[in-house]
Amino acid sequence: MSNIKAYTRLPKRDRLLFWEALFYLFTSKLLLMLPFRHCLKLLKQESPGAAQPSPEGLRRIRDAVSRANKLAFWKNTCIVKSFAARFMLQRRKINSEMFYGVRIIEGKLEAHAWLVAGDVSITPKGRQDNMKVIYKI
Repeated sequence: MSNIKAYTRLPKRDRLLFWEALFYLFTSKLLLMLPFRHCLKLLKQESPGAAQPSPEGLRRIRDAVSRANKLAFWKNTCIVKSFAARFMLQRRKINSEMFYGVRIIEGKLEAHAWLVAGDVSITPKGRQDNMKVIYKI
């Protein structure tokens, strides 16, 4: 019940961002069933006439993805969240950088994806010490 109350207290534009984020999380989850090379083609490179977003606008998108992820009934990995946020930014013609990194911990390979736009971490890198970036788009 508290989630519904929190949702109703959000401004209208944040509620719309929430539904957009939920849509893109679901779409990204489905897209990642395709071979990864095909998914990367959907993530356009930077556009020269890109908008200069406000940090507040970027934080709203970050918060919308986070809220939608908490309420999604399916599990989203870091790459699904990064794809969803990237699609939201692309829709607004905002440039961003998506990073893919790996590290080895106790003999196990771990991978992580994160998205940065301007100075704002949209899907955070977190405490991924010793993460080696292997791909950036």
